[in-house]
Amino acid sequence: MGNDGLRTRLLALLPVLLAVSGAQAQAPQPPAADLIARGRYLTLAGDCGACHTAPGAALDFGGGYPLATPVGVIYSTNISSDKIRGIGGWSDEAFVRAVREGVSQDGHLLYPAMPYDAYAKLKREDVLAIKAYLMSLPLAASSVPSTELSFPFNQRWGLAFWRWLHLARGELKDDRAQTPAWNRGRYLVEELAHCGTCHTPRTFTYGMDNAKAFGGGDLGSWVAFNITPERNAGIGTWNRTELASYLKSGCIKDKASAGGGMAEAIEQSLQYLTETDRLAIAEYIGSLAAVGDNRQTRPRDRWGTASSTVYALRAGRLSSVTGAGLYNSHCASCHGGEGEGNGDGEGFPSLFHHTTTGAYDSRNVVAVILTGVSCRGQNTTVMMPAFTEWLEDEQVVALSNFVSAQFGHPSAATITPARGKARREALRAPSPAAIEDGRLKETPNGS
Repeated sequence: MGNDGLRTRLLALLPVLLAVSGAQAQAPQPPAADLIARGRYLTLAGDCGACHTAPGAALDFGGGYPLATPVGVIYSTNISSDKIRGIGGWSDEAFVRAVREGVSQDGHLLYPAMPYDAYAKLKREDVLAIKAYLMSLPLAASSVPSTELSFPFNQRWGLAFWRWLHLARGELKDDRAQTPAWNRGRYLVEELAHCGTCHTPRTFTYGMDNAKAFGGGDLGSWVAFNITPERNAGIGTWNRTELASYLKSGCIKDKASAGGGMAEAIEQSLQYLTETDRLAIAEYIGSLAAVGDNRQTRPRDRWGTASSTVYALRAGRLSSVTGAGLYNSHCASCHGGEGEGNGDGEGFPSLFHHTTTGAYDSRNVVAVILTGVSCRGQNTTVMMPAFTEWLEDEQVVALSNFVSAQFGHPSAATITPARGKARREALRAPSPAAIEDGRLKETPNGS
């Protein structure tokens, strides 16, 4: 074959070679390992797994976690790499819009049980790092129960008005007058860790009441305490090192131990932050505007003293229906006969000078008795069994009122049997799946 013939054949193959090389150049490249690692850290900081993983699920981020809200139970969506049920087929734009604006890929509006009002100012690069991490994980091919709310809350078009009222767009910008640590802390507290979602009270439209930012949230059967630096109502008696340690371990000796949603946040999220980030959070929280409450007349960790009531009564016959008798039977072995705690005072804390018993509202005392405590922080574990199956409503009332009166805020010792029963009912976990006619009611990607 002559040179002319070879040249002709090469020229004929040139379009094919260009097409192949172009396809290779356009093929999506897997995210770099450092981007995935950064996304993992941001996912932990955002506590994404807590809501997007159903109890007992074999794989993370498959959705289906039942979120009890004032308008009904909302099931979290599948955000795994599954292309049908999850976000595997979503573009970057679609994912960013869902996280920051509450709009799903198909255009339907998400309920703000997904805290996109907090995430609205997240940096785009951080949102995409989270997506890169999620896409690197094994897919969870699990369908999610459908969210079915009663009228008018089942009309999603109404969420457009809610978003107009409560969604502030635009990435959060640093305040140049503040330190880098303060700016980092603000980004974590206000955006990524979305602390205000629980710790800020809500308006009548269920938006965050930013005039009382971080002044304490009503979570139904739980209270998310005031975390502003107000001395009595907030955490003004805490120093920054204590707060950073609390976010790591879930407890501060002779002062506080986490329960409920806060224990979950520490166990699944906050303990994994770097010490630098935890101290940044503490610095920013220490700078918040103080929000007071005249019902809290003394710091929550300054109420109560050791009580010898139980020891004095042990010589006689303690009734199983009195608060003292119930405390002696169920609590004294761990918390001490005088409420002084046991061991190092962290795993089995003192009940006096404790931020839970020293609150004017005893909802958290009742909730802890009924549901127990499970908080595994770094190098510390706080555990308490749930007594919901062991104690009747009248016994829960008697015990909680005794604890408040003897070791905490006396004004909180006012729980009635009717209120105790209502709180037990409210604390019952919603069913993780909706069954109708023997079939699971599912949607491809939840709500």
